[in-house]
Amino acid sequence: MEQKFVLPSSTNVRRVDRFGLVDSDDYEVPFWDLLTAILKSESAPILDVSSLAEALETIAVTLRGIASGSDFLLLREFMGRRVTDESASDFFLDIWPVLVDLALEMPALFPEGTLPSLSPTQGGGVTEVVFSRKQIACLVVHQFLCSLPSHPWSTESFVDLRPWYSVTSAVHRGAVDAYLTALFTYFERICDSAEGQKSILDFEPEEWPIVFSMRTMTDENVGRLQRNEAQNTILSATRVEIVNLPEPQTAPPVLGLPDGACVISANKCIGYGPSGTQEELNVGATPEAYPAVLLAPPLSDHQVLICWGAEAMVSIIGYGRDAKLGEVFRSPVSKAHGTLLWKNRAMLFMDALELDILPVEGGSLIPDIYPSSRLSRDMILKAYNGFSSDTYSHIVTGLWGCRTFGGNRYVKCILQWCAAALAGVPELRFVLSTTEQHRFGRELAQLAMEVQQSHISVKQMYHILTTLKDKAHDVGRDGIFAYVANEASSYDHN
Repeated sequence: MEQKFVLPSSTNVRRVDRFGLVDSDDYEVPFWDLLTAILKSESAPILDVSSLAEALETIAVTLRGIASGSDFLLLREFMGRRVTDESASDFFLDIWPVLVDLALEMPALFPEGTLPSLSPTQGGGVTEVVFSRKQIACLVVHQFLCSLPSHPWSTESFVDLRPWYSVTSAVHRGAVDAYLTALFTYFERICDSAEGQKSILDFEPEEWPIVFSMRTMTDENVGRLQRNEAQNTILSATRVEIVNLPEPQTAPPVLGLPDGACVISANKCIGYGPSGTQEELNVGATPEAYPAVLLAPPLSDHQVLICWGAEAMVSIIGYGRDAKLGEVFRSPVSKAHGTLLWKNRAMLFMDALELDILPVEGGSLIPDIYPSSRLSRDMILKAYNGFSSDTYSHIVTGLWGCRTFGGNRYVKCILQWCAAALAGVPELRFVLSTTEQHRFGRELAQLAMEVQQSHISVKQMYHILTTLKDKAHDVGRDGIFAYVANEASSYDHN
């Protein structure tokens, strides 16, 4: 059954008027009337950070019946710094009224009171929804206000931005500071009315759409690709390039711009959080990607999610506790980060198997390779599914699923290479950012050179990986490239 996210403007969302906000004798009244009263209150106007926090608390109690559980400490600290920053606009004078008006446009922008569903089509295929940038901005403002109802499906994703507002054991403050900087930079850009420049809100969907696409494959697709295309596709048709960085970052050159795509190492429950993972950093820097959490139920093994056109506001350096704000992209038309470069940006949300918590069959030291369905899942159901979503000049990726999820980086990189070749991607760029990763990159580059000489097919490479399961103890976790290169050289291609 198709499940749609119900918006707060829907007449079906009714709540008890706990604070006497509207004149009604009904036990429950439309939540939209209550929210409007809070945002437009003359008796309790929102004029500073404290009154904003009080309004957010009132919204939480009105919508959910309980307090938000947030002390808003991080939000208060951040806004205290930013609102008093002489270089920043006067938030409550210039920006806040625009945000309130935009939030209250929801009934006009979403007349059905729901969001389109990204439920998979029967038998696989593509489900796609297209938004204007103004529609997306309206949703982001509501995520900031925490005025959205809960998900209609079971998920670990957050519906709003509350995880960024308070200090908890899971919060990495450098990452959250960068996320909030991106959000408030976005709010400033919404209100930007420089002469001769278009505001984010002024772009028509035909000019600059924000597109979310759920792509679902079937087991029949997997079988066909492995029987046919994989046999006829030469692996080295896709070039492997290594990009070494001194530290991790989300700068535009490593996001697939202007006509490539970037792999987002997602969880099944996609979205953002406070802990600085690669997925959170990319989404946190990009407010126009936040609404993805309102559209996509947890990804199945057969699904990936693609987001096109979402413009980042900042770059972020580092991961986890080391994450911190990099560059702020304040100008919408700066030469280095021209707005139109972002128009075709593609974010490939591909979740990885949590191999560190799955049982390892056959006592293998390399859990990615056995059973072989794990190889098929990563190569075709995830990587190929994402890489084939459009015609890309290159794909930017990294050690996908090889950190928290416990994947083997040697296997994962080879599988992504196979997928890129199957999808007809000319170049696969691996971005590596530590001394140890740079060493690994040299090994990968050496393997790519040797495979280039052997001209093996994707199917043959897949076969090499499946046979590795019986020799894993001899080969070891780190000897895979040497094993693969030796096996590849044994194929007769005359």
